[in-house]
Amino acid sequence: MQTAPLIALLTDFGLADPYVGQMKSVLLAAAPGVPLVDVSHGVAAGDIAQAAFFLAATLPWLPPGAVVAAVVDPGVGTDRRVVVAEMDARLVAAPDNGLLTLALARGTGVRAFDATPRVVPASATFHGRDVFAPLAARLAMGETAAALGSVLSPEELVVLPGLTARRQGDAVQARVLSVDVFGNVATSCEAARFGGCCRQAALLSPLARPLVPAVTYADIGPGEVGILAGSQGYLELAVAGGSAAALLGLSRGGALELHLPVGTHEDY
Repeated sequence: MQTAPLIALLTDFGLADPYVGQMKSVLLAAAPGVPLVDVSHGVAAGDIAQAAFFLAATLPWLPPGAVVAAVVDPGVGTDRRVVVAEMDARLVAAPDNGLLTLALARGTGVRAFDATPRVVPASATFHGRDVFAPLAARLAMGETAAALGSVLSPEELVVLPGLTARRQGDAVQARVLSVDVFGNVATSCEAARFGGCCRQAALLSPLARPLVPAVTYADIGPGEVGILAGSQGYLELAVAGGSAAALLGLSRGGALELHLPVGTHEDY
């Protein structure tokens, strides 16, 4: 059986505790020779929406055939499902808690499988090590998702409400998906959908403010707040040499409303 080109890990475990090391130890033993890639272990504790953003932003950059173990799982040990999703030639093993929301919105030809184990072999509080790592290893070693679980309709998967941007006329209701270490604010507005509507952009709430359309951070002048297509595929808010999040009073998970006029689709 052909092995996967890599196994990617996405968790909220951090690096202070032994959890990531134990997960990797299981993977290395069960899938010898398969490289491991850390997408992030810095997802905020239990923040499924931020994990959904990291997953959707990273999937296109993984090689076809890659396996992702995405474990941000506040419901660990409960009756929430363990699922495997085939999307865009990659496999994602994750709890069915909304973590797949944005990847599902972007993916094509998605197939889903219920891979919930009947009996958890060890701890009910650490499925990252005891459920998801063995599952990812089996997938990486060539077992098919269909052989490991029963078919689910993608429509049966849990999705987080309000995570995708919604247009109401010229106003767009959105969420802050993440704030990076530079203070740039990643919004839930997909650049492919909204990126051409920024010429007359403004932030309506929580703080009314005009936004300057930009292509690079260098296009944003002192005292201005720029809006641009970020590298992760979503519109970002940024300021020159500072934190847009601090200036605008925005934080991860917060709601915001943008003025993005319909019909202003020319490139900026």
